[in-house]
Amino acid sequence: MDSPTREPGLEDGREIPLESSDGWPDLKGIHIMLIEDNDDTRLMVDEVLRHCGAVVTTYESAEVALQHLSEFVPKVFICDLSMPGLDGMQFMKRIRALPPERGASTPSLAVTAYDAQYAASAAQDAGFNAYLTKPLRLDLLCTVVKELAARAGSTLKAA
Repeated sequence: MDSPTREPGLEDGREIPLESSDGWPDLKGIHIMLIEDNDDTRLMVDEVLRHCGAVVTTYESAEVALQHLSEFVPKVFICDLSMPGLDGMQFMKRIRALPPERGASTPSLAVTAYDAQYAASAAQDAGFNAYLTKPLRLDLLCTVVKELAARAGSTLKAA
């Protein structure tokens, strides 16, 4: 018998308690930097994260997002792996090369349309802590963000 399938991005398959009254995870006060080149995906993810109470700063390119790190460091990065110019993997490698207080230790979630096996390997190699494949399950995305933010001060391993 096959072992149960585990959702990518959730360590040890643990459920994270939901706290908001409408069943979505409570992300109040969590500042997220969202880097996504697809307008529809960026808008959809931004809206659901804000619905859960997160503060979201969005960018359509990794180059611009890097420039804005001098202004603030988020609690969680969410970044598409495949983008024109500086892609998500190159972006995260640059983030991980920074000092911890400038983002190197900030938890990160990769989102991608790549197949799950490639996504897992690419995300881990680039320094992401978790990944999700598209089409995104928005409830799972919010749950993973909540878990990453809760562990922001601890050592994280890739999912």
